[in-house]
Amino acid sequence: MRLLALSLLFACRGDVDIDEPKTNDDPIYLEAPDPSDGFQMGIDTVAPAYGEIWKCFVADLPNADLAAVNRVVSKQVPGVHHMDVMALGLLPIEIEDGMHDCEELYRDNAEMMEDGIFIYASQVPDEELQLPEGVAATIPPNLRVMVEIHYVNSFDRDVDVWSRINAYTIPASQMEETIWGSAVRDDQINVPAGAVGHDEWTRCEMNKDVDLLFLSSHTHELASHFEIYLWDGEQRGDLIYSNDDWHAPQLDKYTPQLHVPAGTGFEFHCIYDNPGEALVNWGFSAADEMCQIGIVHTPGSLTAACEIIESSDGLMP
Repeated sequence: MRLLALSLLFACRGDVDIDEPKTNDDPIYLEAPDPSDGFQMGIDTVAPAYGEIWKCFVADLPNADLAAVNRVVSKQVPGVHHMDVMALGLLPIEIEDGMHDCEELYRDNAEMMEDGIFIYASQVPDEELQLPEGVAATIPPNLRVMVEIHYVNSFDRDVDVWSRINAYTIPASQMEETIWGSAVRDDQINVPAGAVGHDEWTRCEMNKDVDLLFLSSHTHELASHFEIYLWDGEQRGDLIYSNDDWHAPQLDKYTPQLHVPAGTGFEFHCIYDNPGEALVNWGFSAADEMCQIGIVHTPGSLTAACEIIESSDGLMP
């Protein structure tokens, strides 16, 4: 899966009229930008008591012209495991508008797993991403997208699950550089029963020179710690990222940008504790595990990627 930093942006509103008025007292209130400055989208669904949902909403983005997005503000219900948006319009598949079961979509459309390009992702209730002056994420007109949201409801009542995203644009004439990005994942995870401090690590190297803007991580709840080190092509370097909260990993922002030459990259470690009596492997459900990083950089080269060269288990994706 690739995290497309041609945008880092949007979601599509599902069951709520986009023009429905909100008040400042409403928990899902996020004032939409003026149409001349950008647009707002989102998703609304319900998680049943003690239930786990993984929902996907499909629709076209509302921009009639190329959108150059320089800033994003998002807000969503606390406790969301993850929310992200895929650019379906860049895949050779057709999916009807509206809400779907994500597990079924991924099962029936293998291209989504292997070639899916994500344009936004967030796990935290409030997020703001500001790109440098003159740098923007470019969004094609009326791009077809799919927003997915994963939520595990630990309450004895139904929970309204929602997300809102505001995308703020700049005139195309002010855009000097675009962005791109990718998600690098270890999908060969095996956490033994009773394990304490089990380390799954991966090394990747950039195939082109890039300047890093954002860096983040993603795991599930067995991960007690996440570390990302620089890799100079021969040996591990400085620790540049550390996270102990699997549910709300921070997004590190680099100002000035961090230069990463081709042939160098990152070594990332997921440290797991498994108190259970069964082996846990990679997967999408809350009972499975994940270990991946997301990077966003300039220039906006669509072929720039951090390619895996080695992992702790010796198995390549």
